[in-house]
Amino acid sequence: MISPVIIDMANYFYYSRNMVDFDTARYADIFAALGSQARLAIMQLLFAAYPEGMTVGEIQKKLKIPSSTLSHHLEKLRVEGLVNCTKQKQFLRYSANTKTIEDLLSFLDRGKVRSDRATTPFRSTSDRFHLKGFEKFTQKAIAAIDIARDESRRLGHSYVGTEQILVGLMGEGSSFAFQLLTCLGVNLENVKQEEEKIIGRGKGLTPVDVPFSLEAKQVLQIAVEESQQLSVEYVGTEHLLLGLLKERTQAPAQRVAIRILQNLGVDLVSLEQQLRQALA
Repeated sequence: MISPVIIDMANYFYYSRNMVDFDTARYADIFAALGSQARLAIMQLLFAAYPEGMTVGEIQKKLKIPSSTLSHHLEKLRVEGLVNCTKQKQFLRYSANTKTIEDLLSFLDRGKVRSDRATTPFRSTSDRFHLKGFEKFTQKAIAAIDIARDESRRLGHSYVGTEQILVGLMGEGSSFAFQLLTCLGVNLENVKQEEEKIIGRGKGLTPVDVPFSLEAKQVLQIAVEESQQLSVEYVGTEHLLLGLLKERTQAPAQRVAIRILQNLGVDLVSLEQQLRQALA
């Protein structure tokens, strides 16, 4: 069986060679998706309603667009990653995907995007948080952090906590940490359920550039330190998971990710032992 770490590294080198052409084509498609008065009007509405978003019926009422035409526009925006879609009972709710817009602006400004950060120094956009070693994060680890930020926006919180990092690890869907947790019966849906039970929903005042909580910063710092102690030249999802597991030494009120794993019946000591054995 090929090691997930080797797969991560293979992906790293593949994307290093092909990222420029991929990015240009991707953002050309995004511009094309926005090349319509109706779609621009939809995006304006969804940004005004961010982060709650709007149902299809609410958008239709505002813009007076026929339902079949509106569905076509929304699907095009969804495919290009400009909007997110969730189902609430019998309704579909759409919200603006601010990460795609941030990446588009970054591409126009510097020619660099989030997906390129595995091949160039990773720089947090937040002035509140700078971490030596971030430039060594693998593409999958960066993806997990981006998903964590999106999760904070979904719940309307003004920070990225350890619970969102755990959601990010599960939401990434293919990494070393994801596979290990999945084998223990953890999945994205039950993690999100426990997360919302513990922290609830915020007031929807999430900044575009979501800062990290003190506990989340500590997890990231521990991840960097763990990779150094293991004498590897990258920081992967496995190191982020180690950072979360070390968080169990914190006060109960501060260790939300740990509480989620405990509520899901995970033996934390055994999990850390399995993880360290796999990395040895």
